[in-house]
Amino acid sequence: MKISIKRSTLKDCLFFYNLRNNSNMRKISFNHNKINIKKHIEWYAANYKNNFFYTCYVDKIKSGYIRGEFKEDTILISIAFLKKLHGKNIATESLKLFEKKIPKDIILIAKIKNDNSNSINFFIKNNFSLLSKKKSYLTYYKINSIKKNNYLQIVDKIEKIRKGNNVNWMNILRVGFRNSPIETSKIFKNIFQDDKKINKLSKKLF
Repeated sequence: MKISIKRSTLKDCLFFYNLRNNSNMRKISFNHNKINIKKHIEWYAANYKNNFFYTCYVDKIKSGYIRGEFKEDTILISIAFLKKLHGKNIATESLKLFEKKIPKDIILIAKIKNDNSNSINFFIKNNFSLLSKKKSYLTYYKINSIKKNNYLQIVDKIEKIRKGNNVNWMNILRVGFRNSPIETSKIFKNIFQDDKKINKLSKKLF
């Protein structure tokens, strides 16, 4: 199963309309009413180029969409997929692809009805955090930052090196108890080399 996303075109207008207008989507949307096709076409034509509208595919078959609309310095997102594809991790993988397409260091916003537990769990699973609570909906956010991802990768590398270093320290103690200065010197050399790696990686966090 190959998951991909492509920038939506005018040809995707009807697909967006049908997916948004099905009964399952209307139940979890803020507007339960059926959308007028003429108004939808006008809205879509006015917005799809200037925002981040992406059509999602599974094995080259249209399967859903992720819509990102600029709101000042944020992107308000809306996600919809065919019901038969729910629970198969397709939306999560599509969201990851979407985050690579949009500008970095921007805030993603998702507004969800209080009773829509599936969507709430989806966004929490994908590292969104609660921003605010209203009477009828919750707002979640996530900072789409390449710098943050780089920092976390560096921290992971430091953690791995430190795990090895802790073993080295324990080895020093064991050798010391056995009164073997030569072996102790060799192990200390390994510690020194690992510390140099840590220092080099740490400088990238400044």
